[in-house]
Amino acid sequence: MALSLGFIGAVATVPAEDVPRGTLNVDRDLVRTGMNSQLDWNIEYPTPKVTDIIDIVPPQRIVPKKKVTMKVRVLGVAFQSGNKLLPLDAYYSINGSSWDRFFYGTGPDVEPGKVMLKERNIAKGSVIDFGARGWLGRSWAPFHDTTREDQYVRVLKNGDTAPSYAPAYNQGNIISFLKPYMDDRGQVRIGDRDLIILWEASTSRPGSRFFDMQDLVVLVTFE
Repeated sequence: MALSLGFIGAVATVPAEDVPRGTLNVDRDLVRTGMNSQLDWNIEYPTPKVTDIIDIVPPQRIVPKKKVTMKVRVLGVAFQSGNKLLPLDAYYSINGSSWDRFFYGTGPDVEPGKVMLKERNIAKGSVIDFGARGWLGRSWAPFHDTTREDQYVRVLKNGDTAPSYAPAYNQGNIISFLKPYMDDRGQVRIGDRDLIILWEASTSRPGSRFFDMQDLVVLVTFE
């Protein structure tokens, strides 16, 4: 026998999708005095959306709504001049502090499963920013970050549509580059606690054949 659990008492104060749900399985319909019955609980607790945990404040700054732990992974780097791979520099800042580096390297240096940065106990209301720049061979390209309006940086959450530009140097378009994190409509499919940040690190203008918004791709997870 299975009983459906709806936790009715909580429905009046919170949205239905936020109420824990589950089942209670009993191995018999009737239990005699002195006999035991086997009960199996299966409760599913709702997972908050990333926008329940953080705000994305214009231009693209990240502000937690409660104390969080932040983990950052680099999913990919595709920055080069001709056949020569060029390195990228990636940074973060909290509450306007100095920029701290969490990655430097080229595509072969990327380990997508490795946590490059883990920042604990970030307070509610803190302002989190990310920035990056690319090495052009003799000098650094401009630094692009989330503190200002910057079309060379995009912060995306689950369900957002990723930009699609003609890829430079046959690197593959943004959808193939992020295939595990995209659906067939070009929408981002990541966890409910995740953000993806895309960078264009070159000096090319939007619309040019070198502007592809896939020079650096970072996954940010909040706990």
